Amino acid sequence: MSTSIINDSMVIASGPDGPSVNGPLNTISGQVEVEFATCDCCGLTEECTLPYIETIRERYGGKWICGLCAEAVKDEIVRCQKLISPDEAVARHISFCSKFRAAVPPEDPTAHLIRAVGRLMRKGLESPKSVPCSPNNKLEIEGVGVFTRSESCIPSLTLVDASVYHRGLE
Repeated sequence: MSTSIINDSMVIASGPDGPSVNGPLNTISGQVEVEFATCDCCGLTEECTLPYIETIRERYGGKWICGLCAEAVKDEIVRCQKLISPDEAVARHISFCSKFRAAVPPEDPTAHLIRAVGRLMRKGLESPKSVPCSPNNKLEIEGVGVFTRSESCIPSLTLVDASVYHRGLE
């Protein structure tokens, strides 16, 4: 697989209503023509060059598929027990995505994403998991699987003899 670096600069002009979806944004001599393309599976909108969009549409039967969904389609082909065509894999992935996509997109997608990440973080912090530095069973207290520090990475902290933690367990 070869890698190429594109040195052409991209100019994107925004109108009063913002850039138009699936329409050319700007063409200046020596500049790259960019178009917004929306994934037919997940709805993600990306800025792409026209030749790239055409290549992807040829590959997937006229549908534009983002990179993440393209990987999912490849995985569907490999994972399937019987040989299926890329069109069948795309249809399966579109069906899968449609089950999880909201009927109406959120009014403010950025705020929606921030709230979702916040909920995930709160859920992770509030879950009753064992903290790695606190023992969660008698074996760890008795010294099986317990690591003691040899020195502190913060010089102002003093080390405590590890035997202090094992008193009364013998």
